[in-house]
Amino acid sequence: MNPLLERFRPLFHPRGVIVSGVSSHPGKFGSVAYHNLLRYGFKGEVFPINREGITCLGRPTFKTIAEIEPGSADLVLLCTPAAVNEQLLRDCAAVGVRAAFVASGGYAEGGEEGRRRQSRLVALAKELGMVVAGPNGQGLVSTGVSMCAQIVAPYPPQGSISLASQSGNLASSLMNYGCLTGVGFSKVVSSGNSAQLAISDYLEYFAADPETSVSLCYVEGIEDGRRFFEIARSHSADKPLVILRGGSSELGKRAASSHTGALASNEAIFSGLCRQANLCRALSVEEAYEAAATFATQPLPRGRRTLIFTVAGGWGVLTADACAQAGLELIPLPEDLRSKSTPWFPHVGAARTPSIWRVERLVTLSPKCSTWLLLIPR
Repeated sequence: MNPLLERFRPLFHPRGVIVSGVSSHPGKFGSVAYHNLLRYGFKGEVFPINREGITCLGRPTFKTIAEIEPGSADLVLLCTPAAVNEQLLRDCAAVGVRAAFVASGGYAEGGEEGRRRQSRLVALAKELGMVVAGPNGQGLVSTGVSMCAQIVAPYPPQGSISLASQSGNLASSLMNYGCLTGVGFSKVVSSGNSAQLAISDYLEYFAADPETSVSLCYVEGIEDGRRFFEIARSHSADKPLVILRGGSSELGKRAASSHTGALASNEAIFSGLCRQANLCRALSVEEAYEAAATFATQPLPRGRRTLIFTVAGGWGVLTADACAQAGLELIPLPEDLRSKSTPWFPHVGAARTPSIWRVERLVTLSPKCSTWLLLIPR
């Protein structure tokens, strides 16, 4: 067993999930997370905790974690106040839990006392041998086991994109694109303050994960730039890595600090890191998702030689400009491809340049696409 995969197994492939802070109030974080786990058919057991033992969603709850059979759960979702979470971690470790997602706030994002509390949380996790995601995070998704352990919606369709985000809300936006397009996700995690597990750790795991074909990340700040660079470069040598960064402006840096306690790095340094590590840098949420979805569904090109098939000349010209800016080589339609494409496109003609081909019936093959690119290996 790969040690890295085994380390993250309780987080993304748990046998059972404990949810602390379940309440009769449907809007409480614990209740929402419990509902989402049941609603989307988590394949393991779910153990709701409420100290009064109420009935929630028609099911009884456990008053204490000690009531749970040891070994039946290896992940806990903490939706309780920060002040009680350390004891809850100890109680969970006693029944075999090896991973925790801390949705609670009140840690480093809240000032000096919060930073001390966060340091104690990390030290305790190390003592207990426990993997801890968060705190101050939205939750995590693992579609392979139908797990939606989140305090919000949505739950995306299953796919091969894995996402680590320092913003839970942006993670939701990206998953919503998956719901709209059908190009889905394997794993999603809102890293929150990244007290123990940083974005680098998730990317290292995604690179080794056989269920992930492309990784996507949103970052506001990176604590260990050298480690991030090494992991990102290694990742991109094997799988595509798409990155979206917030906090590139001075105003954005201050906002990032108040959001997750992260310190955004210098823009010029970050741009250089992306180039050297061969990362696909996106400049918007839409571009980030579209790049990841393309990598997840299309074969990687083996060269730069390019043809453009389009139903509209103007779009072909703009696409040619984009190809030139990207360093692609536009070529005339090869004779062998011309003969093979005749059955597909009965009416084909060059438009202004031999590299752009007008096709009357291309739209019948793909109603949502007016332009195709074909990349031809040498």
